[in-house]
Amino acid sequence: MDDSPLATRALEHALASYPEASITVLHVIDYIEESYSAKLLVGEERLRERAEEKAERLFEDARELAAEYDRKVDTATAVGKPSREIVAYADDHDVDLVVIGSHSRPPLSRVLLGTVAESVVRRASTPVTVIR
Repeated sequence: MDDSPLATRALEHALASYPEASITVLHVIDYIEESYSAKLLVGEERLRERAEEKAERLFEDARELAAEYDRKVDTATAVGKPSREIVAYADDHDVDLVVIGSHSRPPLSRVLLGTVAESVVRRASTPVTVIR
């Protein structure tokens, strides 16, 4: 789960489509996205704190959304490259299905850049539903 509208749509889909399922909302903290200058300006500890605060805000939003469906969700964080961490979490926790939002991009940039969703689809050993 990130702060994108498609991530929210993916959670809504999971909540609506799998009413009996246990749902875990995973947020991956990717420190690589932080620039070297940001680390110098605010320090690594403050960057870590901000990332954890952001994760907690996302989880609170996810819990509120789940409550609208009269549901509860579990939450988890991981640190690293999002696509790798999502696949690893699914493998390590016997996840039956990954539901992920797709970030719409023009076809050429998908080929050049790839996306987290596409990488998860390629690498996951469990089924993946991509929400657009």
